[in-house]
Amino acid sequence: MAEFTSPARQAPDTPAGDRAKPPGDHESELQKRVRQLEQALASHAVIDRACGVLIAWTRCSPEEAWQLLVRISQHSNTKARLVAEALVTAARGGQLPPELHRHVRTPLTQTGRGPAPTPAHSPQQREER
Repeated sequence: MAEFTSPARQAPDTPAGDRAKPPGDHESELQKRVRQLEQALASHAVIDRACGVLIAWTRCSPEEAWQLLVRISQHSNTKARLVAEALVTAARGGQLPPELHRHVRTPLTQTGRGPAPTPAHSPQQREER
């Protein structure tokens, strides 16, 4: 009598979902996952730098800096990574985009400890030109 062997028993090293996919499909899935992980690492790095900027500006804790970044992101309806990039640019002497300026300035002035970065195209700058 022939013994029944389950697919999992036949190929224990291969996850059940991967057996049905053609080999090229598996490779493209891995490449996609690698790109996503690379993007996540890059985003994490810029968010860490932005938290450092907020810590320096407000003398807050790392947790408070993260919460502040999240609040700015939510209130401005802007991805945290983009807010982080703008904060890092502002810390390097650049300008905050006008649509972010209010959302950044308000929480910083509420703490009473941080500078209010200048927005790009502010009335002050137009007068100086």
